[in-house]
Amino acid sequence: MKQSIQMAIVLALASLLTACQSEDPKNDQPSDKTATVIKVVALMAPGSDDLAVGQLEPATLDPINSSRDTINYAEAIVSAQKITAPNLSQQSSSDQYWRTVSGAELNKGVNLAISQSDSIIRIAPRGDNSSGGLMHSPAIAPDKLRLYKIDKQTIDKSISLIQSISDPQAMATAGLIDDSSALRLSKQATPGQYQLQVVQPLGADDTYLINVKEKGSPYQLTLSSPALVASIDREIGFKLEMSNNDSALAPVATLKQENGQYHRLQLLNNGDTWQAKLPDNLALPSSNRGLSEIQVNIETRVDNKPVIRTVKTAFKQYVPSARIGQQATIHWRAQKPIKALLSLEVANPGRYAVSAILQGTDANGNLQNILHTESALWLESNGEISLNFDSALIDASPLRAPYMLKALELKDQGQMARLSYLTTAAEL
Repeated sequence: MKQSIQMAIVLALASLLTACQSEDPKNDQPSDKTATVIKVVALMAPGSDDLAVGQLEPATLDPINSSRDTINYAEAIVSAQKITAPNLSQQSSSDQYWRTVSGAELNKGVNLAISQSDSIIRIAPRGDNSSGGLMHSPAIAPDKLRLYKIDKQTIDKSISLIQSISDPQAMATAGLIDDSSALRLSKQATPGQYQLQVVQPLGADDTYLINVKEKGSPYQLTLSSPALVASIDREIGFKLEMSNNDSALAPVATLKQENGQYHRLQLLNNGDTWQAKLPDNLALPSSNRGLSEIQVNIETRVDNKPVIRTVKTAFKQYVPSARIGQQATIHWRAQKPIKALLSLEVANPGRYAVSAILQGTDANGNLQNILHTESALWLESNGEISLNFDSALIDASPLRAPYMLKALELKDQGQMARLSYLTTAAEL
């Protein structure tokens, strides 16, 4: 009997001790596998090939995307896939040129430079709304055009140098529906100066666009220019090069905006680059969908032959409306990153998107891709955006720490404009 009583006392004490241990606050802490650890890392400074925002300006045009929905996703990408940075610059090459002329000039004769035979001359009527209504110049039948060689200031009208012609109907069949006509030069049309003349009388104020295309010409004019120009930029830098030519170029540059307005640009030369000064009163395009265009014309002589070229390319004018802060707050669980919080400084309410690529380290110590993550949301004022790293994708990957945040990009979806890009953002 005494043994039974003693056994009951022992069991009761054991039960009481167990209960006291379960109330220990240390045992209420999550295990290492479920605990969230927060660390702050500094973002790296932009490199020479990155895009960064300095001074902020509010965007004033109506946004293209004004959705208030918050969206975020992550997707696996090929581990060895090469990360390609966005093209912040672009190249355009030309073997042709354009010239706008009046009906009076065509009646008299317009001088053209041809650097090779078998070239094509196209002439298209233009519209004019300076009187308040659209006045469209009449089309010119190709059989009313004459092309003569100029030799030592003498115009030889005895030989026809036109091999074939195409009227507006034929051009429309080929997809050119601007009432243009075309001439193909004969093989006897050697390089030099020519005169294009019309034998049907044209109105003095009629306007036409002449395009001379010299397909396969060894004289290609190449323009290298930015794909993006911020609204606060007062200059556009570009490079200009002509193949098979050692002569110095003297370009003339024009800016054409989305609304059709043209602005002559002042150019300054600095070694192999040019700076085009933008007008002080230059306004942005009237729509976020609009693009601007820079057009460069040159006239030169190569091997004593006259060469004219026009090269042009479109670019996006945007307002630097937001920027990412200098730090990222990384949330960790089970020694793996689960999300990154980034602060956004915005100049106006709008929809902004941030994306990045998370990389991990393989057994040989090399960085490889794990996933691509992107988030978008509407911000009324400064705030945070979360880049979520899918834990399942990280667990499925053989890659481990150290992790790297790459290709960090900020976009203003209201403007459909890229604002910043960091090739390497942070080591986690």
